[in-house]
Amino acid sequence: MKWKDKYDFMRQNMKKNKSRLFMTVLATAMGCCFLVVLSSIGFGFQKSITEQITSNGKITEVSIYGKTVASGDENSVDSLYSQDDIEFFQSIPHVESVVRQNMVSLNTQYALDDYAAAVEHSPVFTVMEAEQHGKLELAEGRFPTNEHEILVGYHFAESLRLPSKPAQPYSDRLLNKSIKITLKQPADAAIKETQSIALDAVVVGILKQPAKEWLQDYSVVMDQSAIASVITLLPAEEQRLLDHYQNVLVYAEDMQHVTRIAKTIKDNGYNAYSVASELKKVDSIFLFVKLGLLFVGAIAVLIAAIGIYNTMTMAVTERTQDIGIMKAIGAAPSSIRSIFLLESSFIGVSGTLIGTAVAFLVSFAANQLIPILLSSQNEDSEPAGFVFSYIPMTLIWVSAAISIGIAILSGMQPARRATEIDVLKALRRDI
Repeated sequence: MKWKDKYDFMRQNMKKNKSRLFMTVLATAMGCCFLVVLSSIGFGFQKSITEQITSNGKITEVSIYGKTVASGDENSVDSLYSQDDIEFFQSIPHVESVVRQNMVSLNTQYALDDYAAAVEHSPVFTVMEAEQHGKLELAEGRFPTNEHEILVGYHFAESLRLPSKPAQPYSDRLLNKSIKITLKQPADAAIKETQSIALDAVVVGILKQPAKEWLQDYSVVMDQSAIASVITLLPAEEQRLLDHYQNVLVYAEDMQHVTRIAKTIKDNGYNAYSVASELKKVDSIFLFVKLGLLFVGAIAVLIAAIGIYNTMTMAVTERTQDIGIMKAIGAAPSSIRSIFLLESSFIGVSGTLIGTAVAFLVSFAANQLIPILLSSQNEDSEPAGFVFSYIPMTLIWVSAAISIGIAILSGMQPARRATEIDVLKALRRDI
């Protein structure tokens, strides 16, 4: 028997019971849709939390936050890192760059033409050569090559205002513009006259816009060598920053080396944190969550399988005489079995396609409507960019395999019964 003959026989018989076939396909589609949507919640939350974690730093980044040192009978944490510490970090295999940064307790004023901006913190002083392999990314321009060149944040121009018109920000391009930077000691009652130092710098690069739309970047980044120009203004404890560093970030050559580098750093007494280790914990937690949701969703597909089994059993019963005729003219049992398996497969595939399409619509609607509903309930907590439902291709393939596989398994027993029908009894059957 040719496949075309099998298909024609299956199609003719399905036309006789359209309503039953429709309800069976609908039940399969609902089961598949429920499976995909339920599992997509786990994938959505994992995707959102992962993006939130990685938005705070590169996946290859290891943050150092202090070194445990022996101090008498107790241990203390030293928050400054010497050049020897930096050389140790650089000596670790597969470390691409060691970024080190400082900020000092000086108020800062920026002036460009008639525009000015005053802040209560200093620029970020960093080793520019290391930053080129770090997390700083430029929207335009280049990295500084000396202490008289600076990088500014994407929104820095908005902080520059006209004293006569405070509501009017600077609107021209900042690239290659000269800015006067005045660093001043904070006001102190014990100091009669605060000192200040003015530096001239050229903007050679604009930092990339932050990933989150609501973040504003007004930062200014200078080379570490510029600290020498303001060392006389610093208190005694900050004068160590000339050759020490407050903040150190270690970057691996590749993500696969991050965990081992972090472990090496911790084993040598440093406190370290890496995004990669955090992601592993998140992945482990959500693995069980997704498997649990997948299991619950699979129950809906199993319920639909009962309907498929019932439909195929009824189909075998109703077509007993047709089966007897096919066996009488020499049809092989495998051909008869394949006809019914083809029908159960058709139900599984049709239900999977419809259920998957509906699942995408439900997922899209959830991601559009849920944030609106939550925002209306709580105006102070808007889940901007949070993904409540995410359907990756792996979920589609897994759900399709489960749905179609269960549909085929549901049709195997009725198909086997069809091959065991006695020819004489089938032909004697009254119609």
